[in-house]
Amino acid sequence: MRKIILVLVFVLAPGFSFASTANDFIVNPQSTYAVPAGTTNLLILDLTLPGAGLTSIKIDNTGTVQQYDISQLSIYEDGVSPGWDGDESEKLRKSFSPFFDTTLNGTFTKQRIFITVDIASTTYTGKTIKPEIQINSAVFPDVSLKGPTDKKIIGLERMILAGSDTPSAPVSPLAKSGEAISTSTIRWHFTDLSNNEFGFKILDENLNTVASGGANISYLDETGLRPDTEYSGRQIKAFNDRGQNLVSALTVFPDVKTLPLPEIEEVRPPEEVEPQQIKEEEPAPTGTGGPLSPEELRALIQELQQKIINLLAQLIQLLQQQISAAQASLFSAFESFANWLESRF
Repeated sequence: MRKIILVLVFVLAPGFSFASTANDFIVNPQSTYAVPAGTTNLLILDLTLPGAGLTSIKIDNTGTVQQYDISQLSIYEDGVSPGWDGDESEKLRKSFSPFFDTTLNGTFTKQRIFITVDIASTTYTGKTIKPEIQINSAVFPDVSLKGPTDKKIIGLERMILAGSDTPSAPVSPLAKSGEAISTSTIRWHFTDLSNNEFGFKILDENLNTVASGGANISYLDETGLRPDTEYSGRQIKAFNDRGQNLVSALTVFPDVKTLPLPEIEEVRPPEEVEPQQIKEEEPAPTGTGGPLSPEELRALIQELQQKIINLLAQLIQLLQQQISAAQASLFSAFESFANWLESRF
């Protein structure tokens, strides 16, 4: 068995100082398996770059794979939902030799890219594709990342094996139920029935991806929804690099409504208390019930003055009587005292 090593060198600008490390680039793991000669669109790299802005790619083959072992090479960038799930955009296609040791120009606006190859039907069995990726020079938002990486980045390993079955799309998962967990999120529960999926995604009634995740999971959360709103037509898809399952009644979820917004008690401002008005004293009622005239007021004052004079006269007379009685009593006391003195002496 001979190992085939593809060294993918991404070239954008001259310079050979190590400015980025292999840890700046993420090779996203995927399932690996043997494939027969003649397999098309075989994924050999799922790479997240430090940033967008890649403009050219150079693939340098240092293994034993020859140009005639590959019939096509394609480079994609990620779609709306993350991962290799069918909504990617093909940005570059090379359908003729040379595939290696030549610069391939393209415009890449996403950070995540995918490289696939078509294996020629005449490729010998036992060959292994295991790319080692080396970023030679790339233009990213962080200018410090210009220059080659400190070490090679290992891609996805594939073996070409005569008699091997061509990998198939995953078996359809079973949609179970939806659960409104907030005013803006529904959790879609499903059962995984396959063993070769790369991941799962939820599609809406227009077949747009509204949620996605990796392999071997049992639910996905759809977020950003409207409160107290019913959502219908959601379906679950399992996918890998060979495709995705077909739609059936068992992959469609029942309708689910998000939670309503909580009722907020209306806070009223405190009522304004009107200041109590001070009532003016009403004039004393008269015989007629109306206000007093000036003549009546003068007569009333004179009457009050006369009553006061009479009262004072009575007080004076009373005081005079009290004084006379006191004087008589005092005189009698002195007279008795004088008689006592006379009888003693």
